[in-house]
Amino acid sequence: MTATGTNDAEHTFAAAGRLDAPLSAEQFAEKLDAIRGRGTRMARHMAAEQGFRRIYTGGAPLAGLGSPCSDIDLFVVLDEGEGDTEEQLFFEGQRVDVEYLKLRDLESLIDRFSSFTATSSDAEQIGFASRSRLDRVTRFLLSEIVVDDGELDRLHRKLTAAGSEFRKLLISRHAQDAQNAAEDVSGAVLNGDLQSAEYQSREMVYFAAEAYLCAAGDLYVNTKWLWAKWARTFGDGGPQDAELSAVIRDLGLPDPADAVARNIWLAQDLLAMAATGYRYAPVTGPRPAHTRRNPRYTLLPFSDGFVVTQQVGAGVELSREGVLLWGVAHGRPRADAATTARKIMSEQGLDVGEDDVLAYYDSLVARELIVPSRADADDS
Repeated sequence: MTATGTNDAEHTFAAAGRLDAPLSAEQFAEKLDAIRGRGTRMARHMAAEQGFRRIYTGGAPLAGLGSPCSDIDLFVVLDEGEGDTEEQLFFEGQRVDVEYLKLRDLESLIDRFSSFTATSSDAEQIGFASRSRLDRVTRFLLSEIVVDDGELDRLHRKLTAAGSEFRKLLISRHAQDAQNAAEDVSGAVLNGDLQSAEYQSREMVYFAAEAYLCAAGDLYVNTKWLWAKWARTFGDGGPQDAELSAVIRDLGLPDPADAVARNIWLAQDLLAMAATGYRYAPVTGPRPAHTRRNPRYTLLPFSDGFVVTQQVGAGVELSREGVLLWGVAHGRPRADAATTARKIMSEQGLDVGEDDVLAYYDSLVARELIVPSRADADDS
């Protein structure tokens, strides 16, 4: 029997005693509500018993994700001089992970992440904004403040007001993680280990998909819930998102080399759209007939522009519209790429001449960011 991913298949497994039957949407919502409710009661219990003045609950259930097996993440925010250990408790039969953190540390993170300041010449902010630190701040953004003396509400309002800047930083972090995965892909290819390269190229796609989701407003930091986030964000999306979903869900190809190349190109598309806000229909096949983007490059967005960079070596700075052209050039003839880019820019109120677009296209070829097929080269 082959797994089809349908409810029938899931129930067949359940009947065989292998898996539980999936919950309905209503049952899932009820389970998450129950988890969130226990977290709130636990927070109030701890405040009453130990006198804590600031407690919030966070984690996947507070972000509308998680499962009936999810635990409760409870955060106690302390002043300087108070203890700050972690512990695991049980409340009403459910595990509760309690983390103690200092108000000063939480405020410091929010201050550093309330504006996107990383530049192509000073990327320190992205290096500091590790996934664990961004996860902590995102959990606070999506949290329920249960007990407060006013300080948590103040910080939450500050972080909420910085929404677009914080989202840009998240996108840039996901792009950096995708580039790190791309370096692993290159190393595995040089080792002749295509299976490892394919695995790492999937990781690259997952990080790029997180950036794409983040651009759409789904900020929770965790690839574990990638598909749940994708379904709720793009489940009713248009044809483009349906096609992207189908491709991302089936990243495997018989030839590992084809899979690696296709995955890298797909990640490039997702990052280009996430970073610029432009949307286009990617050419997602493993062997496009026309111009191809150079797979050695990935995109890093900064506050002062965009850099398409090799895993090792100098990068090339592009404008927002240049990134769009770099994106749509893949798999399209030169003239079609220019027409597609001009149409998308026009929809955004930008009137760019055809000659200017074609000249920019040729500069991408000259810098080897895109590699035209023989037929495309003859047409230029």
